[in-house]
Amino acid sequence: MSGNTRPHTEDGRPATYREVFATGEVRALFGSFTISKASSMLARIAVTFLVFEATESPLLSAAAFGISYAPYLGPAQLLATVADRLPYRTTMVVADLIRMVLIGLVAVPGMPLPVMLALVFTSAMVEPAYDASRSALLPKLVTGETLTLALSVYLTLNQSAQLVGYLLGGVIAAVDPRIALLIDSATFGVSAIVLMIFIKRRPAQSDASKRKNIFKETGEGFVLVFRHRVLRTIALVVFTSITFAIIPEGVAASWAPEAGGGPILQGTIMASAPLAAIVSSVVFTRFVKPGIRKKLIRPLVLIGPLALLPALFGPPGPVVVAIAVTCNLTVASIAPLNGIFVSAVPDGYRARAFSVMQSGTALIQGAAVISVGVLAQTSLSVSQSVGLWGIAGVLVVVFLLLTWPSNQEFDDAVATDTTATASAPGESDAADDQQAVRDEPAEHSARTAG
Repeated sequence: MSGNTRPHTEDGRPATYREVFATGEVRALFGSFTISKASSMLARIAVTFLVFEATESPLLSAAAFGISYAPYLGPAQLLATVADRLPYRTTMVVADLIRMVLIGLVAVPGMPLPVMLALVFTSAMVEPAYDASRSALLPKLVTGETLTLALSVYLTLNQSAQLVGYLLGGVIAAVDPRIALLIDSATFGVSAIVLMIFIKRRPAQSDASKRKNIFKETGEGFVLVFRHRVLRTIALVVFTSITFAIIPEGVAASWAPEAGGGPILQGTIMASAPLAAIVSSVVFTRFVKPGIRKKLIRPLVLIGPLALLPALFGPPGPVVVAIAVTCNLTVASIAPLNGIFVSAVPDGYRARAFSVMQSGTALIQGAAVISVGVLAQTSLSVSQSVGLWGIAGVLVVVFLLLTWPSNQEFDDAVATDTTATASAPGESDAADDQQAVRDEPAEHSARTAG
């Protein structure tokens, strides 16, 4: 283990950014991630411009943007299984080089639209494998409270890289989308070089002698997450938090006019949501002591849907912005929960486990926004639809909180590194027996939850 790390403790002080950035490997991993993420956003904007310029079709340009999320419908999980079979650095480098080549080909003048879309889809398909490998590598570099703060840094960098990528993509693509794509292609190459130079090569974490059919191994990732009580709870809570935090941003285009505003109000709503998520996550993980943070996670989870309830009364623009800000305070709970998650998942399964989380998060965001949009197509207003979504959310979150694992279960999950599932899920009767012990009746956990 490299880096200046401190163990997970109840009474310890929060980690510092100096500890997070103590090693060159962590700095390189953050730098490579930021470059790759900004490049991905830049590519989405540039491709959208290019397709619209060639076809003048809003539908096709939207499809070119949306196709980048398609891998999460299945291919992402399979590629995460491949990522667990390979050294994580190798997966990230190869993913960056593939994207460098494919995005460069998209920029070639005269490229037929079907080929262009196929190249964009293939490029997008390797991004989840990159992200899963990056997430799986981080716990090898930092642990405990330093890992929790590092995950918060990733959230900040992710949001910032998206904003910068979209901004630069829009500006450069307005001049010439092919120039934007060539710049994008080059930055993927830079990211790969950074990884090769500064990240040590580590062997694959999975046991080659125990490999099975790739579909079966992919299924084991889902089994690992949803059979284990603590991992399952974290997954469901993260999915639920995202389901409500995304709503103000996702329906801003239709909510702003209804609230008496226009493009400026829409932009304010959309900008305030990620900004609130960034600030709340930084404050929560950097300045709140671990013991207090644990006690605040559950109230934070409930804030998301509760914040949507005032929408039932058709609030004006400033209140809508306040709803977006308050709703996204719930995101502060995600980094510490992810810290427990990554610490509890055993080596050899991390890429697959992260793929479950990434895929679930991506799909749940789209489903949530579409669901509220469908409600707003009825006799309900956008505000009423958002408010009803909040009511449903309160009921779901209350149920999750009533079945919340005890503090001891969380600590045991981290301490044992899910020893019972270190072999393939379902592979060992002993592992199943140990798992059953951890999955004791929920009523006991509810009583002892602290």
